[in-house]
Amino acid sequence: MKKVIVLLIILYIGCSKDSSNNSITVPNLILAQQNRANIQGLIVLYDEDGNRQPDMSGVTVSIDNSTVKTKTGPDGKWTLDSIPYGTYDISYAKEGYGTGKIMGLYHAATNHATTVISKSESMAVNSTIAITNLIVTPFSGTIQAVGVSGVHIDPIFNNPSGKDKFVRLFFSDNANVSMSNYLAEVKIKTNGASAQMNDYNLTTSFFESLGFKKGQTIYVKGYGDSFLADQYTNPLTNSVVFPSLSNQPSSTVSFVLPGK
Repeated sequence: MKKVIVLLIILYIGCSKDSSNNSITVPNLILAQQNRANIQGLIVLYDEDGNRQPDMSGVTVSIDNSTVKTKTGPDGKWTLDSIPYGTYDISYAKEGYGTGKIMGLYHAATNHATTVISKSESMAVNSTIAITNLIVTPFSGTIQAVGVSGVHIDPIFNNPSGKDKFVRLFFSDNANVSMSNYLAEVKIKTNGASAQMNDYNLTTSFFESLGFKKGQTIYVKGYGDSFLADQYTNPLTNSVVFPSLSNQPSSTVSFVLPGK
């Protein structure tokens, strides 16, 4: 009898510790068996121009650091069955769409009640934009004469539709700039033409607010992006993930930050 009691105490202590690698709370073993319920949500898929997709099936939804997973149906709905109570990080992914996260979801499972995630998650197809060039030109003398210095940045890419697209620019103080190695980033809207009316203007004071200095060489690389603001911070690496970026970025371009 004493051995049985000791074993139960060991199980209780071992199963009620928090994971040190993520935000999941590991539930007490006995209560976990009593308090199980479903988790439900909705994921909406969009094309590159922001149109809702008619078929939203095939998105894999999984609980981090587990083998528990499911897939969305054509309506985008998903259900994880009979999950013990606890706090979970949930990931979702689909080929061609990148990834997403639902972090720190508390699942009470009281009286086997389903946890319904009221806010739908959105995913846009990965950008297909292939940026062939970044044209960087200083502000004109007329603009500089009134005391404002900076640069125009025009991403150039093929755009048969003529509709404005989104591009994300990454800046650094070294030539190895990329979506994972940068000091600052900004998302802009552009039509991809070399002589566009809506070229993007970045003032010297903007760069100074990011820690750059007048006369400094700045390196920039551009990636096509979706219309969604879908970036998130990976809780394990503490790095920002940009799930919808194109895999065909521009070459790295450098410029000297204007200003006296």
